[in-house]
Amino acid sequence: MFKKLTGLGRFCVIAVIVAVLAVVGYYVLPKFGIGGKGEGNQQNPGSGLFSSKSDKYDAAIIVDTYTGWAPIVWGNGGMNGSEESEFYKRFGVKLRILNMDDFEACRATLRNGLPDDKNISNKDAVMAFCTLDSYPVEASSSGDMRDMVYFMIHNFSAGADAIVVRSNINTVADLRGKKIAYSEGTAGHSLLLNTLETSGISGNEVTQVVTGYGNEVAQAFNANQVDAAVVFTPDDELCLKEVRGSKILISTKEINTLVTDGFLAKKSWVEANPEKVKNIIQALLWANSEITHSQAAYDAACRSFSENFGVPLEDVVATGKKINFATLDDNINWFGLNSEYTGVTANSLYTKMCVMYSNVGLTKSPLPWTKVGYSRYIDQLSESNNIGNVQIVNGTKMHEFTAPKPELVTKPSISDKRVSIEFPVNGHTLDENARTIIDREFLPIVMGFNGIRIRIEGNTDNTGDYNHNMKLSEQRANAVVDYLVRMHGFDRNQFIVVGNGPKQAIADNIKGSNQAYRNTSMQLVQE
Repeated sequence: MFKKLTGLGRFCVIAVIVAVLAVVGYYVLPKFGIGGKGEGNQQNPGSGLFSSKSDKYDAAIIVDTYTGWAPIVWGNGGMNGSEESEFYKRFGVKLRILNMDDFEACRATLRNGLPDDKNISNKDAVMAFCTLDSYPVEASSSGDMRDMVYFMIHNFSAGADAIVVRSNINTVADLRGKKIAYSEGTAGHSLLLNTLETSGISGNEVTQVVTGYGNEVAQAFNANQVDAAVVFTPDDELCLKEVRGSKILISTKEINTLVTDGFLAKKSWVEANPEKVKNIIQALLWANSEITHSQAAYDAACRSFSENFGVPLEDVVATGKKINFATLDDNINWFGLNSEYTGVTANSLYTKMCVMYSNVGLTKSPLPWTKVGYSRYIDQLSESNNIGNVQIVNGTKMHEFTAPKPELVTKPSISDKRVSIEFPVNGHTLDENARTIIDREFLPIVMGFNGIRIRIEGNTDNTGDYNHNMKLSEQRANAVVDYLVRMHGFDRNQFIVVGNGPKQAIADNIKGSNQAYRNTSMQLVQE
C-alpha cells in the first residue's frame, strides 16, 4: 500500500511516524526511566533515544597552573569533559578546562567569550578563577569587569602562600627598612599588606621590590637581591633549601581565609542558566569533598593534574596538603548566609582589601560588594541539592584552641601592634570610643589570623603604686579580650592575657605621667 502512495503521501506518512516517535521519546519513555526532558537529569543525564545536546561542553572554565584546581581536572575526566567523567555521570556536566597563566589573556577571554568555539554555542559560557583578596585591583566602578559576578568559593590557601625571610629577621617589626620582593596586586601582595598591619607598619617603611608573577619573586630572594619575599608553594621550600638560615616568617596557615580562589562569570550568563550553573557548582563541590575525605581520590586528582599540567607529581601532592578545598557549608559561611558564623566572609575580606589597595594606589572607586557578590545559587543549594557527599565546613572551620600554656606568656612574639585605649582613671571599663578603637585596630587582625595565638598586653606609665599598676594593666587587657569574646564570638583560649604595669617605662628609665606608655599591645605568638 505504501508503494501506491504518491510522493507527497509518502512524505506525510513518514512525518506522522516521526512525530509519534518524538512524542513517545519525549513524554512516555521518561516514565520508564529512559531518556528525559529538562536539563541535567541527575540520575542518568546522557541516556535516552532523544537526549542529545547541541553543545559538547556546558561551559569553559579558565584556571592557572595551581594545584587548587586538581579536583576539577579529575572530576571532569581531564581537560575536555566526557560522558565517562564523574561530573557527567553525576551532574550532567562537561567542562572545557583552559589553562591560562597569562592573566591578561584570561581576563580578555572572560570579557569577550569564545565566539569561535563550535563546541559551546553560547560564547559567554565562560568561568574564570578569581583570587578575591586581590580582585579590588580589577574591580573598578569604571572598568571592564562591571558585568562579572563572583558566585562561588572553591579553595583556601592554608600554608601555600608564605613570607620567607633571611636569618636576621625574626619579627614583622624586623622588616622595617628591609627589601621585600612581591608581585604587585596579587595574593602575595595581600599577604604582605596584612602582615605589615599586625605591627602597624606602612608600605613606606619597607623597601618594596616589585617583580613579575610566579617564581621571579623566589629568584630575587635566592639571588640575595632582597631580605624577604612573598612566595607560594613549592617556591617556599626551594628558598629554604637555597638560602642558609632562611625561614618562613608567616604563611596562610595562620591567616587561612585571606588567599582564596573562587569563580567569576558574566552576570547575564549566570542568571540565564540557573540549572546549568547550579549543576556546575555542585559538581565542583562534590569533587572537593571527595579528595578531602578519600586518599584514593586525592591521589587520583594529583596524578590527573600532574599529567595534564606538566607539574611534577611530588610538587602537586605537597601543595595540595596546603590547601583547604571548599564545601557547600563553606560557601554558605563565605557568602554570609549563616547567622551563627563569626569568621571572615567574602564581603568583609573584599571590603577590607578595597581599602588596603586604595591606600596603596592600586584601585580607585572599586565596585561595592553588592555589585560583585552573587549568592543566589548557593542560597538555593543550601535548601536543596544533589551533591550527595559530605559537605561540612572545611575552609571556614573555626580553629579550636586549648588553654594556653604558661610559657606562652613570655614567649617572643612575631608581631606587636600598640594602640592607645583610653580607660577611666584607675578603671578598666570600655566606653564606646574604646570599643570603636578595638574594632578598628584589633578586630580585623584577630578575625584574619584565626590560626595563631594572640597575646593582649596591658601597659601603664611609671606613676603611682607598682603593684596596683600591675593588677590594673592585667584587668585592662582582660577587658579587651572579654569584649572580643563576648561581642565577636572568638574562642577565649586563643588569647593570652598579660599585665605589664610600668615595666616598659621602668626599662626605658621614664618616670611620671606619659601617654606613650599607657597602651594596649596585641601580639601574634606562634607555638
